[in-house]
Amino acid sequence: MSRGMTITQRGKRSEVTLACLLLAMAGCFANLNEVPQVTVQPSSTVQKLGGTVILGCVVEPPWMNTTWRLNGKELNGSDDALGILITRGTLVITALSNHTVGRYQCVARMAAGAVASVPATVTLASESAPLPPPILSLHPNQTPCHQSH
Repeated sequence: MSRGMTITQRGKRSEVTLACLLLAMAGCFANLNEVPQVTVQPSSTVQKLGGTVILGCVVEPPWMNTTWRLNGKELNGSDDALGILITRGTLVITALSNHTVGRYQCVARMAAGAVASVPATVTLASESAPLPPPILSLHPNQTPCHQSH
């Protein structure tokens, strides 16, 4: 006896799975009048040329569409040419360059409207704006160690 749901087409199993059907049903029961909110804002950061930057945001409700803007321009998903990877509320700049510095905003969209996060500025470190010093922490045995960036 089969558990779950299977859709057949001309005697062959379809690629449609129960998970896909459940996701589609969840969209039907969603409160479309709910206004999106950014509950965790991305943070500004300073990084050296070629360094990695990770920006994150959390939106409510969590199932809504989340995109990013760079200097007010919508980013259409990940961009290999710029070295930007986008997965849900996380944006990763794999190697910071002059083309990837600027103001980033997380944007949450749904039928009731859209909301953008506060801008997070990604700045290139220079001689006048060096990276912050490493954090010095003491382990239980009181041996100093440096944490890298």
